[in-house]
Amino acid sequence: MKYTDEQVKQAEKGDILEFADKVGVELAHTGHNEYKGVEHDSLVVTPSRNAWFWNSRNVGGVGALSFAKEYLLSEENLDKKNRFLKAMDIVTKAGINEAKTKEIKREPFKFNPKEIDKRFNKVTAYLTKRRGLNADLVQMLHTQGIIEQDKFGNALFLWRDPETREIKGATKQGTWINHEKFGKRGTLKRIEPNSTYGYGFSFDSIDITQGKGKPENIRFFESSIDALSYYNLNPTKLTNTRFVSMDGLKKEVVASYINLTAKQLAKSGSRLKSIALGVDNDDAGNKFVEKMQKYQARDIDGNVLQILSAQPNTKYGKDWNDVLKHVSQVQASTLKTRLAKQHIQRRELQLS
Repeated sequence: MKYTDEQVKQAEKGDILEFADKVGVELAHTGHNEYKGVEHDSLVVTPSRNAWFWNSRNVGGVGALSFAKEYLLSEENLDKKNRFLKAMDIVTKAGINEAKTKEIKREPFKFNPKEIDKRFNKVTAYLTKRRGLNADLVQMLHTQGIIEQDKFGNALFLWRDPETREIKGATKQGTWINHEKFGKRGTLKRIEPNSTYGYGFSFDSIDITQGKGKPENIRFFESSIDALSYYNLNPTKLTNTRFVSMDGLKKEVVASYINLTAKQLAKSGSRLKSIALGVDNDDAGNKFVEKMQKYQARDIDGNVLQILSAQPNTKYGKDWNDVLKHVSQVQASTLKTRLAKQHIQRRELQLS
């Protein structure tokens, strides 16, 4: 079947949100101008530009036709011509409207303290039992008002300004599993609407060591739990370090925290010593590291700082929480074996 130039242009300008809804691609509203895929949470749709990007595949585009070709038909083995024809057929039959792109006004982030539950039991159980994090670490960050539990039992990772401690945004992480509702991930995960651009969840190792030291090193991660996992694996070796979650792969968060931290250090006559990316060891993470290493980060005096990789070894998993859970399992197995040997030795002594 042949399509006119007008039909192609209409398909190219088709509204992605309307199209996704009609073809059964479930999207969750995760920010004032952001939707994420429920099945593939690395899929991000930006309504103001009628654009989409699939981070894990490093592919994206604008309009419904692009979305149909590169996302909807991504698993189908089709040549260029047939992929275009099939995508056009799907978009045309969906009968969607042209997207009305416009600049969405960003309202200031307002955090409602009434969201916080006095209890912290569900978050503690989820982070320690399911994610393998140290209970003392979780409780300490809760005491500092960095991790909270909302009225529905979700974990709230609060984006506090490193200096003023003002809450600039929040990441919400579900603590219960529902694959039917949340797809392959199984849990709710979203950025609260109007969270401040350039900020993310962060904490300093100096907070945990009673305020001693300065955040002279920065480590960036794709999620709050990965940042916590990385610290959890080497707490005594990671002094004077700031840990930042980008909630994805966001150059603006890296640039923002380098600037914020450099200015903060300058007030005490210090400077940044190292920057590293602890992102997932997958195709998207590797490309992000490669891209960011071309970015010339500078300290307050204008000195260029090299951006290093702090990615996990894929032998143990693609992200730092995978590594933490692997290490925890090995340690538990080793302890179990040692206790069994001690029990046998005691029995042998009793029988001798």
